[in-house]
Amino acid sequence: MNFNHITFDNPVFLTGFAVFIPLFLFNALSGKYKLNLSEELNKKLKLSAFVFHAFIVFSIIAIAGPRWGTQLAVNEFRRGLDVVFAIDVSRSMDVKDAHASSVLSRLERGLIIARETTISVTGIRYAAAVGRGRGYLAVPLTWDNEAALTFLEVLDGSSMTGRSTNLEALVEAAADAFQDSSPAGKVIVLISDGESLSGVLRNALNRCAKENIIVTTVALGSDTGSPLSVGEAEADTNDGDAGVIITRRDAAVMRMAAERTGGIYIDGSRDDAAVILSNHLLSLAQETSAASASAGSRSEPRERRVLFVILAIIAYGVSKLIPLLPFGKILHRLPTAALILFTFTFLSCSEGKLLLVEANYLHSRGRYDEALIPYLKALNFEDAAPYAEYGLGVTFHSLEEGRAALKRFDSSQKKLETLPEVEHRELRYRNNYNSGIVFFEEGDFHSAAAAFRNALRADPKKIDAKRNLELSLLSIAKLASEENRDETRQENETREILFEYIKQQEQQQWRSLEWAPEEQSTGPDY
Repeated sequence: MNFNHITFDNPVFLTGFAVFIPLFLFNALSGKYKLNLSEELNKKLKLSAFVFHAFIVFSIIAIAGPRWGTQLAVNEFRRGLDVVFAIDVSRSMDVKDAHASSVLSRLERGLIIARETTISVTGIRYAAAVGRGRGYLAVPLTWDNEAALTFLEVLDGSSMTGRSTNLEALVEAAADAFQDSSPAGKVIVLISDGESLSGVLRNALNRCAKENIIVTTVALGSDTGSPLSVGEAEADTNDGDAGVIITRRDAAVMRMAAERTGGIYIDGSRDDAAVILSNHLLSLAQETSAASASAGSRSEPRERRVLFVILAIIAYGVSKLIPLLPFGKILHRLPTAALILFTFTFLSCSEGKLLLVEANYLHSRGRYDEALIPYLKALNFEDAAPYAEYGLGVTFHSLEEGRAALKRFDSSQKKLETLPEVEHRELRYRNNYNSGIVFFEEGDFHSAAAAFRNALRADPKKIDAKRNLELSLLSIAKLASEENRDETRQENETREILFEYIKQQEQQQWRSLEWAPEEQSTGPDY
């Protein structure tokens, strides 16, 4: 443990040590007036005062926020990473020259690379933006990889309107997906053939360089080019003879985009393109000590506040217990008690539980992205895995990722099924209770009610679960009444329409009748 570089978050609180000046003066003056106490009691009071002074010292240091050492073992530390796939869906991407087999189109080949990368590289957030004449953010940043995979599986260019290709708008839409408050690394994976007929790509790249966004490019298509069909020619034009329009990969543009922002250029025609992209993203997510030293990356010393809080609590408790025990027993048993306390405090906690403590602390400070790392590591320890899953669920919920949170709560509950029901009752309750909260927020009141019922089965004394169950049932009843009201209104509207139709038909029938002319009669009128 290196104490050479000790820093404090709030060094101004170290001025609290000035409180010892009046304490020392008080002790010096009180020494002149000896009380009529036994020798043993005097020794116990002096020892109690000494330990109480230690309590004050530990408290001041804890408030000042000491830091030393390394935040985490650098070779084990994995930073958060946000990746946005910027996918060009212009009509030139439908040309089938992305691979040596000439069976896959450029878009199909790019989507395969993106899907394989998403499956290989987990534990990071993904988003997707698509663009033709304009750029759109189709999938916002999410921890739910399945959402991104589902979008990549169904994506094609038929849903996009507009002509030409604007890579500037596509990269701008992808850059808008990132959150300024997130400390995670930012990467845009541009999947395109590089042809851009409108916009200025360099403007978007300048923004990315300014905001520390890395643009990695996957260039698709062939350098020799392929002809476009007549319908496609209306959207993308390049060069060639009259009546023949050739579209080819612009590798120079894609290389420039990668080099300008610190990314890499990947040839999409290579069979191992997805492997190269996956390794690149993993290298960005994984920090090593060499990279931290050479690149000057931010290294944060470990916060030691919790250690001094524990020491302060122990010192305060000991200072209160000393006057109650015989002095001889205190001297003989103090080393043994200290050893037992140290063993209980530090050695009884497994590595998984220590990771949970660290993750819970980061979560309490609102550092959700950083809290995910120790939670994920704690999954490898059997005794901490259910609580780690629960912690991930709570963290995802704090990040407004409801579906991902539900999956973690369910996974935690499944891990608890192998344990006796009498154990971990609070965790069983919390899994169901928080699942009900997520369902209620999403408007799924039936699932919310079922989750709150399960929470009450785990702990029937919880008033919050009872109250939320009632709210769920009231919401279900209100929703049913609104549906009935809508059905009644629809029936009334149908009756009114039908009545109006019949009325119009009858009026039309009467209007269409021709009155017969009256006959002239010369006879008597009677």
